[in-house]
Amino acid sequence: MGEPVDVTRAKLLDAAHDLLVERRGTEPSVAELCARAGVNVAMVSYCFGGKRQLLDAVLDRTVVGVVAQLDALEALGLTPVETLRRHVAGVIQNYLHYPYAVALGERLGDPDGRLAAAFAQPLLAFHTRLLERGAATGDFRAGVDPALFFATLVGMCEFFFSARTWMAAATGSDVDATLVARFTTHCEALVLTGLGT
Repeated sequence: MGEPVDVTRAKLLDAAHDLLVERRGTEPSVAELCARAGVNVAMVSYCFGGKRQLLDAVLDRTVVGVVAQLDALEALGLTPVETLRRHVAGVIQNYLHYPYAVALGERLGDPDGRLAAAFAQPLLAFHTRLLERGAATGDFRAGVDPALFFATLVGMCEFFFSARTWMAAATGSDVDATLVARFTTHCEALVLTGLGT
């Protein structure tokens, strides 16, 4: 008797994630996914309906995890400055773990707006609340546009993790743990200074 479908499904999701990270977002073939997962190629259709739906499920799993992190951070009740510092570091860590997510989402598209509703809207709402709270405490300037703040933060991370060759040439180092730590400290200072009163 074969393994339960949920186990096979999890193996395929993990294999897709791992291959997308290793290949810097280049989509693997169904055969490569199944070889990595150790399952029959028919299981992609059986578990997901096809490769596109498998990749959608990878993005869904990523989004659920990221939104849960936002909720957990907000529940800590930290100062706006400390919340923002941890959020910047968290965004960078998420790019380290899911460097393919934005580009894959763009390639797959979002015709029904499902991903935008699941990810962009909660993140925008989080930024709106955080920026308003920081302005009310005098920690941040008033009137910062949450959508443009989102674009600034995500844009810095997107470039850093997608332009690895350029970053290596510019910094003299591969994108490794040391460079990621430097980038995190830099982004925290840049964002906090930029939002300061």
